[in-house]
Amino acid sequence: MATFTVGSPNSSFVRNFTNRTQQLQGKEGQQLNEKIVKVSHEIKAVESVQRLLESLEQDNQRRHQRLLDYIQSLRSEVVASTETEFTLSVLEKAEQTWENLRSVFLLKGQCLEVPDACPGCQDNLMYAWSKGEHYLECEIFGTGEVEFFYRNNNETWGEDIKVGQEFSTAIIDKVALFAW
Repeated sequence: MATFTVGSPNSSFVRNFTNRTQQLQGKEGQQLNEKIVKVSHEIKAVESVQRLLESLEQDNQRRHQRLLDYIQSLRSEVVASTETEFTLSVLEKAEQTWENLRSVFLLKGQCLEVPDACPGCQDNLMYAWSKGEHYLECEIFGTGEVEFFYRNNNETWGEDIKVGQEFSTAIIDKVALFAW
Protein backbone atom coordinates (compact mmCIF):
# COMPACT_ATOMS: atom_id res chain seq x y z
CA MET A 1 0.00 0.00 0.00
CA ALA A 2 1.40 3.41 -0.98
CA THR A 3 1.55 6.22 1.54
CA PHE A 4 1.01 9.86 0.78
CA THR A 5 3.09 12.67 2.23
CA VAL A 6 3.10 16.30 1.27
CA GLY A 7 6.77 16.03 0.35
CA SER A 8 6.32 13.06 -1.97
CA PRO A 9 7.46 13.98 -5.49
CA ASN A 10 4.22 12.47 -6.81
CA SER A 11 1.94 14.42 -4.46
CA SER A 12 -0.40 16.91 -6.04
CA PHE A 13 0.87 19.60 -3.61
CA VAL A 14 4.46 19.28 -4.87
CA ARG A 15 3.36 19.08 -8.53
CA ASN A 16 1.11 22.13 -8.20
CA PHE A 17 3.75 24.10 -6.29
CA THR A 18 6.43 23.23 -8.87
CA ASN A 19 4.12 24.12 -11.76
CA ARG A 20 3.09 27.39 -10.09
CA THR A 21 6.68 28.48 -9.38
CA GLN A 22 7.74 27.56 -12.89
CA GLN A 23 4.93 29.76 -14.25
CA LEU A 24 6.08 32.74 -12.12
CA GLN A 25 8.83 34.00 -14.27
CA GLY A 26 9.47 37.47 -15.52
CA LYS A 27 7.98 40.42 -13.66
CA GLU A 28 5.59 38.32 -11.56
CA GLY A 29 8.40 35.98 -10.48
CA GLN A 30 10.67 38.89 -9.66
CA GLN A 31 7.96 40.46 -7.46
CA LEU A 32 7.49 37.16 -5.64
CA ASN A 33 11.24 36.84 -5.06
CA GLU A 34 11.38 40.40 -3.72
CA LYS A 35 8.55 39.60 -1.30
CA ILE A 36 10.33 36.44 -0.14
CA VAL A 37 13.55 38.39 0.50
CA LYS A 38 11.65 41.10 2.41
CA VAL A 39 9.80 38.57 4.55
CA SER A 40 13.03 36.69 5.29
CA HIS A 41 14.62 39.95 6.56
CA GLU A 42 11.57 40.62 8.73
CA ILE A 43 11.76 37.08 10.12
CA LYS A 44 15.44 37.59 10.96
CA ALA A 45 14.59 40.88 12.70
CA VAL A 46 11.86 39.16 14.73
CA GLU A 47 14.29 36.38 15.64
CA SER A 48 16.80 39.01 16.88
CA VAL A 49 14.12 40.62 19.03
CA GLN A 50 13.10 37.21 20.36
CA ARG A 51 16.71 36.42 21.28
CA LEU A 52 16.98 39.80 23.05
CA LEU A 53 13.75 39.20 24.97
CA GLU A 54 14.91 35.71 25.94
CA SER A 55 18.19 37.18 27.19
CA LEU A 56 16.35 39.84 29.21
CA GLU A 57 14.04 37.22 30.66
CA GLN A 58 16.98 35.01 31.65
CA ASP A 59 18.68 37.99 33.31
CA ASN A 60 15.46 38.79 35.14
CA GLN A 61 15.22 35.16 36.31
CA ARG A 62 18.78 35.40 37.70
CA ARG A 63 17.92 38.66 39.47
CA HIS A 64 14.76 37.04 40.86
CA GLN A 65 16.82 34.17 42.27
CA ARG A 66 19.35 36.61 43.76
CA LEU A 67 16.49 38.47 45.45
CA LEU A 68 15.17 35.24 46.97
CA ASP A 69 18.72 34.30 48.04
CA TYR A 70 19.12 37.74 49.64
CA ILE A 71 15.88 37.35 51.59
CA GLN A 72 17.04 33.89 52.67
CA SER A 73 20.35 35.36 53.88
CA LEU A 74 18.39 37.90 55.93
CA ARG A 75 16.38 35.01 57.43
CA SER A 76 19.64 33.33 58.43
CA GLU A 77 20.78 36.59 59.99
CA VAL A 78 17.58 36.84 62.05
CA VAL A 79 17.94 33.25 63.26
CA ALA A 80 21.62 33.68 64.13
CA SER A 81 21.38 37.05 65.90
CA THR A 82 19.12 38.76 68.40
CA GLU A 83 20.33 42.19 67.29
CA THR A 84 18.59 42.51 63.91
CA GLU A 85 16.06 45.28 63.51
CA PHE A 86 13.70 43.15 61.44
CA THR A 87 11.86 39.89 62.01
CA LEU A 88 11.17 36.68 60.11
CA SER A 89 7.59 37.91 59.81
CA VAL A 90 8.53 40.95 57.73
CA LEU A 91 10.71 38.81 55.47
CA GLU A 92 7.85 36.37 54.84
CA LYS A 93 5.47 39.25 54.15
CA ALA A 94 7.98 40.90 51.82
CA GLU A 95 8.50 37.69 49.85
CA GLN A 96 4.73 37.14 49.65
CA THR A 97 4.18 40.71 48.40
CA TRP A 98 6.88 40.32 45.75
CA GLU A 99 5.54 36.97 44.54
CA ASN A 100 1.98 38.38 44.40
CA LEU A 101 3.10 41.39 42.34
CA ARG A 102 5.20 39.21 40.07
CA SER A 103 2.26 36.81 39.53
CA VAL A 104 -0.03 39.64 38.41
CA PHE A 105 2.33 40.41 35.56
CA LEU A 106 3.20 36.79 34.72
CA LEU A 107 -0.53 36.16 34.22
CA LYS A 108 -0.50 39.02 31.69
CA GLY A 109 2.48 37.46 29.91
CA GLN A 110 4.82 40.17 31.17
CA CYS A 111 7.98 40.23 33.25
CA LEU A 112 8.20 42.56 36.21
CA GLU A 113 11.68 43.95 36.75
CA VAL A 114 13.21 42.65 39.96
CA PRO A 115 13.49 45.53 42.43
CA ASP A 116 16.39 46.52 44.62
CA ALA A 117 15.71 45.49 48.22
CA CYS A 118 16.96 46.47 51.64
CA PRO A 119 15.79 46.00 55.22
CA GLY A 120 14.84 49.03 57.24
CA CYS A 121 15.41 49.79 60.89
CA GLN A 122 11.77 49.46 62.02
CA ASP A 123 10.88 45.86 61.12
CA ASN A 124 10.40 46.71 57.48
CA LEU A 125 11.83 45.80 54.09
CA MET A 126 11.73 48.08 51.08
CA TYR A 127 11.68 47.28 47.39
CA ALA A 128 12.64 50.07 44.99
CA TRP A 129 12.41 50.41 41.22
CA SER A 130 13.92 53.27 39.24
CA LYS A 131 13.74 53.88 35.51
CA GLY A 132 14.39 57.29 33.99
CA GLU A 133 12.14 59.78 35.72
CA HIS A 134 10.05 57.05 37.38
CA TYR A 135 10.72 55.93 40.95
CA LEU A 136 8.60 53.49 42.95
CA GLU A 137 8.95 52.16 46.48
CA CYS A 138 7.08 49.30 48.10
CA GLU A 139 7.70 49.21 51.84
CA ILE A 140 6.51 46.16 53.75
CA PHE A 141 6.18 46.20 57.55
CA GLY A 142 6.11 43.33 60.01
CA THR A 143 2.58 44.41 60.95
CA GLY A 144 1.41 43.45 57.45
CA GLU A 145 1.07 47.00 56.18
CA VAL A 146 2.40 47.78 52.71
CA GLU A 147 3.08 51.34 51.56
CA PHE A 148 3.53 52.19 47.90
CA PHE A 149 5.14 55.52 46.99
CA TYR A 150 5.71 56.81 43.45
CA ARG A 151 7.26 59.96 42.07
CA ASN A 152 8.35 61.38 38.78
CA ASN A 153 9.02 64.92 37.54
CA ASN A 154 5.33 65.91 37.70
CA GLU A 155 3.64 63.57 40.15
CA THR A 156 3.83 62.19 43.66
CA TRP A 157 1.48 59.38 44.63
CA GLY A 158 1.05 56.91 47.47
CA GLU A 159 -1.28 54.14 48.58
CA ASP A 160 -1.37 51.76 51.56
CA ILE A 161 -2.71 48.21 51.65
CA LYS A 162 -2.34 45.06 53.78
CA VAL A 163 -0.25 42.04 52.75
CA GLY A 164 -2.43 39.65 50.76
CA GLN A 165 -4.97 42.37 49.87
CA GLU A 166 -5.75 42.69 46.16
CA PHE A 167 -3.68 45.35 44.42
CA SER A 168 -5.67 48.35 43.23
CA THR A 169 -5.69 49.45 39.60
CA ALA A 170 -3.58 52.48 40.61
CA ILE A 171 -0.90 50.24 42.16
CA ILE A 172 -0.83 47.95 39.13
CA ASP A 173 -0.59 50.96 36.80
CA LYS A 174 2.42 52.32 38.70
CA VAL A 175 4.16 48.95 38.95
CA ALA A 176 3.46 48.34 35.23
CA LEU A 177 5.95 51.10 34.45
CA PHE A 178 8.60 48.56 35.44
CA ALA A 179 7.23 45.58 33.48
CA TRP A 180 7.85 44.44 29.93
